Amino acid sequence: MNSLESYLFTQIECPACSCPDFRVIQRSVYGEQVSEAQIRELYSAASDHVLRDQLVRCDQCGLVYVNPRIEARVLVDSYVNAADPRFVSQNPERIATFKRVLQGVCCRFQIKPSLECRILDVGCAAGAFPKAASELGFSVVGVEPSAWLAEYGRREYDVDIRQGVLEPGIFPPTSFEIVSMWDVIEHLPNPNGILLTIRDLLQDEGLLIINYPDVGSLASRLLGKRWPFWLSVHLTYYTRKTIVRQLQRAGFDVLEMRPHWQALKLSYVLLRASQYLSLFSALRKFADTIGIGKHPIVYNMGQTLVVARKRR
Repeated sequence: MNSLESYLFTQIECPACSCPDFRVIQRSVYGEQVSEAQIRELYSAASDHVLRDQLVRCDQCGLVYVNPRIEARVLVDSYVNAADPRFVSQNPERIATFKRVLQGVCCRFQIKPSLECRILDVGCAAGAFPKAASELGFSVVGVEPSAWLAEYGRREYDVDIRQGVLEPGIFPPTSFEIVSMWDVIEHLPNPNGILLTIRDLLQDEGLLIINYPDVGSLASRLLGKRWPFWLSVHLTYYTRKTIVRQLQRAGFDVLEMRPHWQALKLSYVLLRASQYLSLFSALRKFADTIGIGKHPIVYNMGQTLVVARKRR
């Protein structure tokens, strides 16, 4: 690692169990002349760059994570300055997905949507989940580091989004019945710290709802290096076993785990897939030509939904 990379990255312990010992499973592929600007672009919230960092596996719990990891200040700065119009173009499909998933959670856990039931959505991006939850009747607030995404959500959906990162003291303790994180926990430089903050914000036996890309899933095993969640912005790669350990460490009991089925426009899905296989680029052009590119498709590439309860 050159001197610039040493300045931007730091060696860490396992995020799930704090064990310092690990085995390298993929070496970094950064070039010798990498600039800070390039690093910041790779780690922007809008980034879909394929993973270039060193991956390791914890000797104690088996968690796969990036080590050394980018300095948290650089990561947060990259997220704050990110903008992604292409990402928000898929918000109608995301809102429909979130409404369906949240309705299912409410049914399974006997939750009645009401303005008295407060939800906090951490890393809410452009407000798709806050919009869905508010339409179902919940009182919801989002926190999002990207200034551009937060402003988009406030302007388009008239939802309460606080620009910034979740830190202790932003909200009073036990303010929420439910906290959610959608495609967020794998981005966090300090997942245990955020989970402890969330635990303090939840009422007794409050629910935490998250989803994450499961590196142990069938899709990941079949696709190998072409699995679409090997991304520079993802710092931690969980399996069902390691996500349970991460949550238990922070004082949560896992109640259920199930596949998370996402709906997005066909053209967008093929565009994201084309960076792994050029065939998908041709399929995207064909789909757009015959007029089906804007049709939503429901898919699962290892995304997993977890519902956990704050332990007394």
